[in-house]
Amino acid sequence: MDSLDFNLHQLILHDLAQSVASSKDEDSSLDQADPLKAINAITTRVETRAVAEELEIEEMEREEEATRVFMSATRIRCNIAFGELATNLPESHVDDSVAVLMDILRDIPYIDFDPNLAWTDWALPDQLTYSTVSALLGLATSHTQHRDKILQSILDFASHTVKRLQYQPPATVITEVGPSFHGFYRAMVSTSFPWSLGEWSRLFHCLAALFASDLVDRLNGLLTDYVHLVEQGDGSNDPPGFVQSVLSRYFHNGRPLTGYFSVCSVIEIQATVLAQVLCPPQQSLDSESKPSEAAAANNAWKSLSTSPAGPLEPPSGEMATSLRLTLQSAMECFTDLLTQIEEMGGEPSLDTYAWETMAESLKLASLCSIALQELDPHLLSRLKLLLSESSPVLESLVQEAALKATTVLVQNFQDIAAAMANHLRRFAATPLPIFEFEFASKGRTPPPLVAVAKCLALCIKLAPGDDLIMSHMYSLLNYIAATSKDSGSGSGFVGTSPYMHNSESTIHSPSEAGMHGYTEEQKTLVGISTISVVTRLAMEFQQEEVIQLTVSMLLQRLAFAEPAVEAAIAYNLVDLALCAPAAALSDIFKAFNAANGRTPPNENANGNNLVLAAQTRLAQELHRRPDLFEVYLCELLTLFSEKGVALQRNAMVRADYNPDPDFIEELSALVLPIDALLAHREFNPQSNASPELVALFRNMWFICVLFHCTSVDPSKSVNDWQAAALARIASKTPPLVAEEIHDYVSSELEYNPVLRKDYVEKAVLYHRNQLTKYIPARAGDIRYLSPPQVILLLTLHDVESMRTSMSMPSSLVWYFTNDGLNKTVPLPVCMDAVAEKVMRGCVSELSRKIVDHSLEPRLSEELRILLISSCHRITRVREVASRYLNLLVTAFPSLMCDAPFVFAILDVLTMLRRACEGEFVDEFNPEHEFHSERTQITLRLTDSYAVRNEMLAQLYKNANEWLSLAITRAPIEVQATLQRYLSDHQSIAMPEVVELGASLAVRYVTTLGPLERKIAPTSGANSLKPDLSKLFTSQFTAKAHFAGEAGGLRLLAGKEVEQIHRLPPSLPASGEIHALKAKMTKAVEEIRNKTSTLTVQDLKRLLFRCASVLISTPKRDLELLHYLVNLPFEPFSPSSIISGIEAWTWLIQERPDMEIPLMVEINYAWSTTIDLNKGLFSQSLNTTDPFIQPIEYSPMEKKNIDRALASARRLLLPHTALLQMLTSRFQAVRYKDLGLMTLLHRLISRSTGAHEKMSTHPAAREARFALLMLGFEALRSSRVDSTCELRLRDGLFAAAFSWFAIRPQWSFGPNYVQIQSDIKLLKEFLEAIQNDATRADHTITSMSTAQASRRSQEATAPYQSHGLLLRLLVENEISHLSVWRNPTNDPKRGVDFVPGIERALLPDAWAQIIRTAWKVNVAIAIHMVERFKYPVVLQEVTRLIRLHPEEAMAIPEALTYFLADKLETRGPLPWNLRYLLLWAPVPPVQAVTYFGTRYENDPIILQYAHRTLEQHPVELTFFFVPQVVQALRTDKLGYVEQFIFETAKISQLFCHQIIWNMKANCYKDDAAEEEDPMKPMLDRLTERVVASLSGEARDFYNREFDFFGEVTSISGKLKPFIKRTKAEKKAKIDEEMGKIKVEVGVYLPSNPDGRVIDIDKKSGRPLQSHAKAPFMATFKVRKERLDITIDPDSILDGPNSNSGATLTEYDVWQQAIFKVGDDCRQDVLALQIIAMFKNVFAAIGLTLYLNPYRVTATAPGCGVIDVVPNSTSRDEMGRAKVNDLMGFFVAKYGNPDTIAFQKARLNFIQSMAAYSVACYILQIKDRHNGNIMIDGEGHIVHIDFGFLFDIGPGGVKFEPNSFKLNHEMVVLMGGKYSEGYALFVHLTVKAFLSIRPHAEQMIDCVQLMLGTGLPSFKGEGTIKRLRDRFVLGMGDREAAEWMMSVIKNAHENVFSTVYDEFQRDEPWADDRSSAFSYKMVRN
Repeated sequence: MDSLDFNLHQLILHDLAQSVASSKDEDSSLDQADPLKAINAITTRVETRAVAEELEIEEMEREEEATRVFMSATRIRCNIAFGELATNLPESHVDDSVAVLMDILRDIPYIDFDPNLAWTDWALPDQLTYSTVSALLGLATSHTQHRDKILQSILDFASHTVKRLQYQPPATVITEVGPSFHGFYRAMVSTSFPWSLGEWSRLFHCLAALFASDLVDRLNGLLTDYVHLVEQGDGSNDPPGFVQSVLSRYFHNGRPLTGYFSVCSVIEIQATVLAQVLCPPQQSLDSESKPSEAAAANNAWKSLSTSPAGPLEPPSGEMATSLRLTLQSAMECFTDLLTQIEEMGGEPSLDTYAWETMAESLKLASLCSIALQELDPHLLSRLKLLLSESSPVLESLVQEAALKATTVLVQNFQDIAAAMANHLRRFAATPLPIFEFEFASKGRTPPPLVAVAKCLALCIKLAPGDDLIMSHMYSLLNYIAATSKDSGSGSGFVGTSPYMHNSESTIHSPSEAGMHGYTEEQKTLVGISTISVVTRLAMEFQQEEVIQLTVSMLLQRLAFAEPAVEAAIAYNLVDLALCAPAAALSDIFKAFNAANGRTPPNENANGNNLVLAAQTRLAQELHRRPDLFEVYLCELLTLFSEKGVALQRNAMVRADYNPDPDFIEELSALVLPIDALLAHREFNPQSNASPELVALFRNMWFICVLFHCTSVDPSKSVNDWQAAALARIASKTPPLVAEEIHDYVSSELEYNPVLRKDYVEKAVLYHRNQLTKYIPARAGDIRYLSPPQVILLLTLHDVESMRTSMSMPSSLVWYFTNDGLNKTVPLPVCMDAVAEKVMRGCVSELSRKIVDHSLEPRLSEELRILLISSCHRITRVREVASRYLNLLVTAFPSLMCDAPFVFAILDVLTMLRRACEGEFVDEFNPEHEFHSERTQITLRLTDSYAVRNEMLAQLYKNANEWLSLAITRAPIEVQATLQRYLSDHQSIAMPEVVELGASLAVRYVTTLGPLERKIAPTSGANSLKPDLSKLFTSQFTAKAHFAGEAGGLRLLAGKEVEQIHRLPPSLPASGEIHALKAKMTKAVEEIRNKTSTLTVQDLKRLLFRCASVLISTPKRDLELLHYLVNLPFEPFSPSSIISGIEAWTWLIQERPDMEIPLMVEINYAWSTTIDLNKGLFSQSLNTTDPFIQPIEYSPMEKKNIDRALASARRLLLPHTALLQMLTSRFQAVRYKDLGLMTLLHRLISRSTGAHEKMSTHPAAREARFALLMLGFEALRSSRVDSTCELRLRDGLFAAAFSWFAIRPQWSFGPNYVQIQSDIKLLKEFLEAIQNDATRADHTITSMSTAQASRRSQEATAPYQSHGLLLRLLVENEISHLSVWRNPTNDPKRGVDFVPGIERALLPDAWAQIIRTAWKVNVAIAIHMVERFKYPVVLQEVTRLIRLHPEEAMAIPEALTYFLADKLETRGPLPWNLRYLLLWAPVPPVQAVTYFGTRYENDPIILQYAHRTLEQHPVELTFFFVPQVVQALRTDKLGYVEQFIFETAKISQLFCHQIIWNMKANCYKDDAAEEEDPMKPMLDRLTERVVASLSGEARDFYNREFDFFGEVTSISGKLKPFIKRTKAEKKAKIDEEMGKIKVEVGVYLPSNPDGRVIDIDKKSGRPLQSHAKAPFMATFKVRKERLDITIDPDSILDGPNSNSGATLTEYDVWQQAIFKVGDDCRQDVLALQIIAMFKNVFAAIGLTLYLNPYRVTATAPGCGVIDVVPNSTSRDEMGRAKVNDLMGFFVAKYGNPDTIAFQKARLNFIQSMAAYSVACYILQIKDRHNGNIMIDGEGHIVHIDFGFLFDIGPGGVKFEPNSFKLNHEMVVLMGGKYSEGYALFVHLTVKAFLSIRPHAEQMIDCVQLMLGTGLPSFKGEGTIKRLRDRFVLGMGDREAAEWMMSVIKNAHENVFSTVYDEFQRDEPWADDRSSAFSYKMVRN
């Protein structure tokens, strides 16, 4: 290292020292070898002299010359490096380091330094002294035990150095002693140290000799003496010129080695040390960074300037004397120098250091005064004189020192603050030359002015009194006013901001401001100075009021100030802007704009340039206010546009219509601040720009194009700097064309105000010609373009050309997003041509950059954007992006070597395939957004699956071409990239997940490249194409293997790293195995306790490590094997089981001998899932009747269905995955392994034996039949004992039959693939049971052969009949699912399955089949009635149930057939009624029907009904309150009354609702005039219920009914106002609402699930009615919801999850309508049925939208109706001039290509399908436009159900018997032949099919209400027609065809349109229809 260049040598040593410093804070566990080596490398080269410790300094001095030792530069640098290293050494090295450093410092005077000039700033003695002294001070600070001896060493060195300066030869002083003293000086003023006063005094005495005049003279004459000695031949031995070079270098560095400099240095050292005495540093030297020059001095002064000195005892005695002497000496020094300067009559030379010495003297004197704790009057007088107009010195350095001294004095003697504040204010307004500065050259405020402002601010803060700052600010601002060109003018107002108020009352005349006698130049200087001071004052105080005042005054003066003052104002406004409030800042922006555009450029060019400079500087500095980036940008762009418009006006008044060049230059100059603002990295307006900002950018570029600022024409070209700035602006320009603007051509082009029509039409000829040059092929089309369109095309060309020159081609595609532009002929073809030219230009530019090897990294991201754009929703964008991307990649195939781009292509392919899968996986709810975590790409796709498939095909084709091209260029790199893509193992791959990107990667990663020239071909007909499969697999596995080894080494934390080249041990260590077992045990326990934090990846990693240990262990570790199986079974989630299967499969492949133990463990774990009711054997999601689940009045929410589907998937997928594995293993071992087959039989037998536990959820169909298929395959493939065979077959049949022991089920959710899979599996199962035959050829028995044969025949006899029955049921299931798969009978979706057995059965055979089913399982027989629509089936099932009720009483559905429609008095039924007492409960509404007359009040039936209602939760029976009340009509024995009475005690909400309903049913009419026969009973029961209430229940009742009574009473009080105006009605409502007091816990009757906590007292709204007084009000309701949070990465992602469900309270403003005089009971009934529909749809995962809002009847003709929020009626759309639904949707959600529109359209379709079925079944009439709403998400919502079933409004028969489906609805869906309409039909048929099985309960719900006498009921005929609409006698396919005919009838039925027109004109419609049309007003 010694041979290295010296500078490089020193850098290496310095870096070594820094590396040790950085390693100190690192983890101690890391290897410390490298830092220790660095320490050794430095310390071993440190050299010191061996000196006897007892030698005194005097003796050392005497022997100095004799003992001087030569030291090379290399050794010196090692010592220097040791000084840098010492403070960072470990604690163990500190003692030795201190000793070595002290030795180095002691030896410095005795070193004969190598005369070396290989240094940059300071000589080697200087560096060595600095390094050593700094290190010693640092160690003394951090290790106080060494402090005394270190300081003594430093003081000794100082004394010795001062003495050497006195007697050493001139050459030695210049080259060694002087630099060494300079290094000492630097260390003392740079290194912070907590000095004491005594130590300062000792240092003062050490350095005092340097003030001696003879020594000063000697040092000043060193060079002269040296020259003289050289002339005499008595010079030094140094090389010629060395001494002069050293002296010259120091002089040029501003440090002349003279006596004057030495004096100044001593004074500065004294001041620095004393300052640290007064204010000790808080922290020691930062060991990680080298202190900056004079850091200690600056930090100490900063501390003293901001706070008083620390508490010190007043000095006394010798210490006080020293301080006074120092103070006196400093003042005398200052005075002497001042006298000498005055005598000289000019500026002192630089080498005298006069100004610096005077400045330091003032600072030292002030510090001595503070230390003495007494203010020296002479010092204060001197400071005041210096800070005045009469100052004898006008030097910035001295004035700054005076201000600093004043600052510290004021901090410590605060009684002088007020006087000094006034003095400094006057000083600031003094026209001194030191306050002058040039804005353009220096660009900053003169330091004296800054110092004045800071000192003045401190004085004001410390002076007594309030609001002093304001008074001083007003006084200073007067000076500014006095400098105005028109000081008496009150003008100058800018804007209308509240901060820019008129402040003339505070402005006085110049005479009052004390400016008499000043020249204009002096006044200007005063004004400029004052502006700077007030600005700094405002910034120092940071008070909004002060800043506002300053900004206001400066803005007022800006308009009237002369240029220099205007420049100062603009400059200082920039500083103020960065701390001003937002409103004031906005005013500054506007003021700059106004100043910039106020005068023509030729009148005030300098002023405009200065304002422009201020604008640019503000743009540069605005990073301190990033929130205002966009605000300022908008102001600048607005100014640019305004100047552009002014420029057009200027051109129009000129004869040649050419704009003034000066105007153009001024316009161009505005590019500077815009460019400066956009240069901030954190400001990216190109992303998510607001429409306003886009418009401003677009206008700016239009202006630039219009005036040729972007032209490439040589005659029009712009400056290079301007072109570069415009290119940078283009790079941050957002897309200039906005997709959402519907009339883009007219609003943004043709009528754009920035393009003046009169000028553009005259100037466009040049532009048109230029455009023709660009795209000559489109010359004919260009002729027909309007001038703005020409400008747009040139903007497209110029901006995108600039962007492509910067490798940013992706923004080109966004010009094609707007539908208006794409349809305006001939604009699209011209845009295509321009885009093509830009693309070609991009290719050319990239070619040039590629040749220059200067391709920007950003191109990779740009390619990714183009790739994403090629999947855009809009066709034109897609086409352009795809064409552009293909052009680039085919032109430069090596771009495919970019890994991020290749990964993006492959991930996009995968996402596109997933998007196309949605057509089959979730066919009703297309997903629009697809995200890749690996590449962080998000695709937002159209809902059209045809377009998605087209995109996938195109990209797949392109990707193949691109990869093929890339393989020909760089096969190794491309294939390595593909391998890296395939190596991702972080995700858990589900069985059904297919990654197209990975598939393509596998294809090309094995492709032969052109470099493989030696691959031998094969010949013949069977010639095979060779590939690199083996190479790929070997490379892939090698990378994985060695990456695993490297990971293992890292896990070992670097132990034995020297063995890294060796193979890892073949056997795991015992400690490793024990640790693994402990971890597995802990993981299992944590999962059981639901405290595990393991992620899926953690689990997988643990399983694979466990498997790897088992593989590498020769012996079978059964305990570890148990954990390997048990751990994934513990959470039993899909991800855990799939991870387990991967690990088990690996183990089986590597260790076949462990398969049997593994399968034993899996068998045991499987059995555990049966015992613990997990997965397939869990009944938590079993199918139940949808009406024994809570029925809610709330909108359908898809997230609930998604959550249910996810729960089912999580529950059942583990067993499904296990069955796939077991099936695969079965096929692998069926021919060879009896043991495994036996284990498999045991597993199947155990599973089928638990068939009653198996889930009955529709999603369980696959797992159940997969298990059965495996069972039959195993049975067919095995030869086992006959008894075992029969038992296994019995179990399989029992498990198969158990699926049919429940009602027929549809598939759950919208997964077409799942339905297909289920059908295929069922067909395979059907084939299996058809081929099943009993072998029974191997019997182990003690019986005779005959007996065994007979027994076998008896056991196998039932199989024939059972097999027939099972095949019949399976065929029916397949047929059932086939209809569900293809409800519209679309040939593309497959044909129906034709059941052969069902068709072949004769009527007589059905009875035998039913009896067989009865024997197998009673439930199967009962549910066959629903499966097979034959009378014989119903008859036989009814007979068997009545004959053997004890066998059917566990099945609720059997009771329907047992009791039938009426009670029979003959036969077995009366006797068998006793079984009702134990019969399973039926749904509530069915139970209520048993209170009816048709069962003749049979006590047993009534008891059963009463027991059933009591068994159901109150929350369930609550829904059927209207039906329960109606059951009172036939309640002769009081069972219903007793139920109501008892339930009212349990639930207060039920109590309130039943009371309201009973009150509503007391009368038959709205006016409460015709009593209902039930009224006496209802009154009595109401009184009884109310009387039973007590305590809190009674209080709650009173609060609730009093509150509701107050609200509803408003209607009565409103009646006298019926004929008055709306305003008067509203005033009355508001008056009454204001009187209502909200009590705790009250609720709206229509919202029992929420508490009213407030009322909007001003929300009352009278509603239209001729004779009634309904009104609407808004209430604040507090509700609760269950928020479920799931961590997708956690293994506890299901029932065992620790991610919980939180009950959250939230508030909503709920509008409600209070009606009087209208019967609401019919609406209640309709919404009940709609809510029941909703439950049915949710039960099967059918995503259809219904919104059964709440309506509650509270009294005769009275009720409360919830308002559907955020909805608009179709009638309101018409009144808002919206022509049709399509127009409304486009206006609200955007063009049909937007995702928002497509989501809204899907919502419309899903809700339309659901409501269509509801309207058809309930025959809802009066469907005019006022009763059809569209909510905020696009759903259709029907309201007003006053006409149902058999009546229509006014007897009108216009409306169709189907439902309303008019032309505009079909158009919105996409047209009759669109995907949307097909989806509507599909969903409507499915909705109809899904409700049919539950028709009877809905019919019962309606039938129970017949007694109300509602107008819509026409007796039993109504019920018959209702039942007929369900077509219950038809099979599934016939019912589907029926519904399709209903849809066909409804489609564009002419009566719907006629009725809409008819309804508008009929007067009878007003009362009823208008009463409801207002209900759903927008919220």
